[in-house]
Amino acid sequence: MLEAACELFLERGFGGTSMGDVVARSGGSLATLYASFGSKEKLFEAIVEEVSAQLLAPLDAPEFESKPLDEALCRLGEAFLSHLLDPQTLRWQRMCAAEGPKFPELRAALLHSGPERVRGRLAAYLAAQAEAGRLALDDPHAAAVHFLALVKSEVAFAAVCGEPIDLAPEEVPGKVQSAVDVFLYGYAARGRRAARNRLPRS
Repeated sequence: MLEAACELFLERGFGGTSMGDVVARSGGSLATLYASFGSKEKLFEAIVEEVSAQLLAPLDAPEFESKPLDEALCRLGEAFLSHLLDPQTLRWQRMCAAEGPKFPELRAALLHSGPERVRGRLAAYLAAQAEAGRLALDDPHAAAVHFLALVKSEVAFAAVCGEPIDLAPEEVPGKVQSAVDVFLYGYAARGRRAARNRLPRS
């Protein structure tokens, strides 16, 4: 049912899709669909949570927190940027941008169940790194926002607008590494920042 709903939302938009349409596409019964999700808004929210889980996967991996800080951020950034530039994700973002102003409940589900969840998990990780003396920051949530904005750079919004993005998969790590370098220059603890400045850059 989630797969059918996602396809229909992308094809017809949120307003143009009914719960009956989802049942017709997926099979089953309307009663089962309502028992499982309660409303079309909750069905949409469940899809957004599933998409968010894909973005959170690198942060939830057991070995993530044991990795060096820059390596961990690079891994997260690469997964995040690759996901944002995926054609299916771009279709989803365009649909949400078009339908959001007409459906405040959809906008709320998207913002609170999706990006906010990703930022919250990243903020918790950054706060732990600050407590360990690896970062100097007062507001982990603001730092998470800054990091994700650096990773998205100019390409994510351009891609949503339909601009062809000439960024091959093998170029993503280099772009993310630049974002991580800028982020750590701004947020690294003073001693670590000085050490990074003394390292020769290849």
